[in-house]
Amino acid sequence: MRCTPISAAFVLLLSGLLPAEEPEPVELVIHARAIETPVLKYRLLPSEMELKPGNAVPILLRLPWEQTPWMTKVYPTLSEWESLPLSAPEWESLGGVLPESFYNEMKRAAFRREASWEYPIQETQSPYLILLPDVQGLRGFLGMGLSARIRYHLSRGELDKAREGILVGLANGRHLARTPFYINQVVVLAIHRTMLERTDELISQPKSPNLYWALSTLPDSLLELDRAASLEGSGFAMTFPAVNELDRPRDAKEWSKMASQLIELLQLLGEIPKQEQPKGDASVVEQFVQRLHPAGKTHLTSLIKRARAELPELLRTSEENVAAMSDDEAGVRWYVHIRLARDQHAAAVLSLSPREAWPQLKQVQEEFRSLREMTGAKGYDFLDPVSIYVSAWSLKRKIQALRIIEAVRHHLATHDGKLPETLDDIKDVSIPLDPLTDQPFQWEVDGKTATLRAPHLPVDVIAPGSATDRASFWEYRLQVK
Repeated sequence: MRCTPISAAFVLLLSGLLPAEEPEPVELVIHARAIETPVLKYRLLPSEMELKPGNAVPILLRLPWEQTPWMTKVYPTLSEWESLPLSAPEWESLGGVLPESFYNEMKRAAFRREASWEYPIQETQSPYLILLPDVQGLRGFLGMGLSARIRYHLSRGELDKAREGILVGLANGRHLARTPFYINQVVVLAIHRTMLERTDELISQPKSPNLYWALSTLPDSLLELDRAASLEGSGFAMTFPAVNELDRPRDAKEWSKMASQLIELLQLLGEIPKQEQPKGDASVVEQFVQRLHPAGKTHLTSLIKRARAELPELLRTSEENVAAMSDDEAGVRWYVHIRLARDQHAAAVLSLSPREAWPQLKQVQEEFRSLREMTGAKGYDFLDPVSIYVSAWSLKRKIQALRIIEAVRHHLATHDGKLPETLDDIKDVSIPLDPLTDQPFQWEVDGKTATLRAPHLPVDVIAPGSATDRASFWEYRLQVK
């Protein structure tokens, strides 16, 4: 279930989170560098004492209006700078990509204590219908635009400015995460992943500081998946308020009207395909079936039987009461019960840690698949709750992998440039487990080259080679210089 209707451009933007092909290992050159004291000399988020009172949101929302010429000429080219080698001569004449005044406003927002977006969740007919054009724009500014500026500084050896740019990106991404929508959390994931990719490039520079403790102190609140899950768990009831009074007596005509309203809502959300309007007296079950099988009267019989067979147990009522219901009433009651149970189960599970969540995620996945099959919903893989959950925890997996790399750099500096044969050989700092599996990261050494790889996810939940599996893949090949 998603929170808002999505444009085709937005689908393409977000679907990039799930790689179409097998992801390649990240190749990094690393240099020995001990952890300095004080250990938080270099940060990736503002400290508590650096935060200033005020709301970051108005600052961020003004960005496109303050740089209209830049928005017209440069903004459409931002993606071109993502893959340009840092040694490319184009960086010399680039000038930082982002105008200085633009970046300064981003930095000003990053150091604000609050982020109040004022979305009219309680003041609109449905939270699903709230438009989010700001989210797509900020993905460009805080992702591609800021990323290009960071790479510009890296190309010039301006490492402290590059680190500050990463801090600005992570801090503003955290501001954006304070919105209770799945889509916003997915966009924040994209921003944070981009900033961590720039961190890859930063720590591979010969004079890069060791960021072990800066990474170790990044908070879980980089994302607020629990808030988004909470809204998703109640979003359908907010949009279709009749679900809270289904037991009020209604005649057949009222049930037919409610069925039509449900069909219109599901069409608007893209959860059933739009087709020619069925005949006016068709029941909700017939309308579902006509969309699944336009000539499928035979399938109709089995679907009605399923709904009527399950309703006595679902509603704790007698078979006689169910038999007395019209197809519209039975269909509405059955769909609403299944939908609310599915949404609230997903919301609850997404608040768990992976160790507790994996068995439940398998069930949630089956509940979404089953309802999609019955209603003909197309769904988007990157907005599936299980995919969002794995992607969110994969961000933490990336952070822990970077911590290990920095621990290795510290070990190199304190052991005459020698790689540890195993991660257990590193004694000065702790080595984290993979947060998605609670298993150790895999470590292999071959001369001056080492491979750091994340464990496989549970195959009974995430199919090997699936888009979600590829999105969670992390492997680093480290070459010591």
